[in-house]
Amino acid sequence: MIRVWRGSEPTILARKKAAWTAALLNATTKDQERRAESKYQHRAIKEALVKMFHGKCAYCESKIVHIDYGHIEHFRPKSRGQFRSLTFDWNNLFLACAKCNGPEYKANYFPEEDAGGPPINPCDDSPDEHLAFFFDLQSRVATVSYKTERGRISIELFGLNRQELRTHRSRMIEKLLALSRMAEVDQEATALFHQSQNDEEEYAAFSRELARKRPAL
Repeated sequence: MIRVWRGSEPTILARKKAAWTAALLNATTKDQERRAESKYQHRAIKEALVKMFHGKCAYCESKIVHIDYGHIEHFRPKSRGQFRSLTFDWNNLFLACAKCNGPEYKANYFPEEDAGGPPINPCDDSPDEHLAFFFDLQSRVATVSYKTERGRISIELFGLNRQELRTHRSRMIEKLLALSRMAEVDQEATALFHQSQNDEEEYAAFSRELARKRPAL
């Protein structure tokens, strides 16, 4: 997970959110509620989120859009009564993969402060203040560990060390480690290693940690 700077609110959302929110909160039937709620799925909103998160999941940093549509995720779940009014709040909308936002992980959960939360918000918090990104040279495994209780809660909530994610991520980071070694003597490898730290790259948090350990590159 990396810090993401939130882009401008889509025009359609700025114009319509008050009316959409009123329609949702005033709905008297399930059908009215369903139709009112669906407005957040407007194409312009989705496009803005894909652009802002570079087609990656806000939480696990896996690329989404080349294989899936991705979820418009409500950080504070829209199904929870106290957060219902945030259904169309731009600051509450993220792009997430179906795993991080699925029923095994975040879904409609949102631990509050008394339960170790809130989880890390990549647009408001600096994830590396709460999380550590470690590649073990012995096991060849890339693991997210925690520095704070909010970090621990976030790892569990988003499934940041789920097996299939960690396996894929570890292979990627192992290649980046080899690339970082090549970069000591090869300019093209140096350029590619620097590129891997860009916001749009998968698992940039891990690449940046490798760069911190190899500062001469």
